[in-house]
Amino acid sequence: MSRLASAEPAADRRRSPQPPVRGPSGRGPLGRLAGWADRRTHALLVLPGVALLLAVVAYPIGFNLWNSFTNRNLSFPVTDWVGLANYRWVLEDPAFYSAIGKTLVWTFASVAGQLLLGFAGAVALQNVRRAQTPLRLGLIVPWAFPSIVLAFSWRFMLDPIVGVLNDALLAVGVIDEPLAWFGNESTAMPAIVVMNIWFGFPFMMVALLAGLQTIPAEHYESARVDGASFWQELRHIVLPALRALIGALVVLRTIWVFNNFDFVYLATAGGPAGATETLAVYAFRVGWTNFEIGRMAAVSVAMLAVLVVIVAVYLRVLRPDRDEEA
Repeated sequence: MSRLASAEPAADRRRSPQPPVRGPSGRGPLGRLAGWADRRTHALLVLPGVALLLAVVAYPIGFNLWNSFTNRNLSFPVTDWVGLANYRWVLEDPAFYSAIGKTLVWTFASVAGQLLLGFAGAVALQNVRRAQTPLRLGLIVPWAFPSIVLAFSWRFMLDPIVGVLNDALLAVGVIDEPLAWFGNESTAMPAIVVMNIWFGFPFMMVALLAGLQTIPAEHYESARVDGASFWQELRHIVLPALRALIGALVVLRTIWVFNNFDFVYLATAGGPAGATETLAVYAFRVGWTNFEIGRMAAVSVAMLAVLVVIVAVYLRVLRPDRDEEA
């Protein structure tokens, strides 16, 4: 009996519920704060990046938008609210529409040339079996050039007096006298477009080559068994597989080329006689030559609107799911 009597209280103690373990919230304000931070760690990790993005993107855009509604001018200390007057001035300026046309030519010609040359280079490198890495490194050299080095190198090569291009064309009889490629209204825009294509095609080539290497070899083997030619493989295998990548590259390069200022300004400064004055150079002239910051801000907002329309059209045309919806 004594053993049973002593065992029953021990069994009761084992069956009795234990007090719950109190978490961090039960340790006062500091514990509750630690529990709140633990539940929201993902948000706290993202917060510094969001704050930095707001500081370097949202604030400048907001400040520029505010300036576009003022008559801010570096020559006068007083700034007044003028409403839509700057936008009205921009829309009534013929030079603005001329700059839009030249910007579209500059952007579309450059991106198309970079895409075609980059795609050709990627397909060629894909079929190289030896020394592919040295070739890839050699072809990507133009992308590594700083803007100022690139622009002044091309200005030297196309110089009408000491330029190597004129000497080569004169030697083979293509031209009868040296040409001022950047100083002639009919050749200035094609010259800077060719310069930009030479600079930008390595980026396209490397990205497209990476995309080509993700296509399984079995697809090509099956096509060849069925008697497909190179162009049929290109049309039915390569292009569908790279459609999303091509769309992303075209959108990115369009944004970068559309907003590009340094290439055009360093090569021609928008000349001769405004033949290469893109929207970026036009905005620079309004703001930093005429010191009309308010009007320059309105031009930049108009640039953003034009770019949004172009990108929206690109995304509509190049989206990868278009065929599936059809």
